[in-house]
Amino acid sequence: MVEPALHALRERVKWRCRRGLLELDLFFTRFIAEHLDSLDEQQLEDLLNFLSCDDIEMWSMLNGRSACDVENWRQTLALLRDGIPTT
Repeated sequence: MVEPALHALRERVKWRCRRGLLELDLFFTRFIAEHLDSLDEQQLEDLLNFLSCDDIEMWSMLNGRSACDVENWRQTLALLRDGIPTT
């Protein structure tokens, strides 16, 4: 059974993954469905912090067009990019 604090954190991440930019919304819908349950508390916290970014800035970091200046977000980006389908 998942502890209540971890469950609440996952729910917050799910809510914040709802984005205005269609590409991000589609990406996060798939990522959440496939990977959310495997993330630990620190990864969820880092993802939640990353989700505070503006959609355009976030998409630019995800697709590699701009660099990420926040160390913890670099690890989050690596996790997210691993979830991007290659086909």
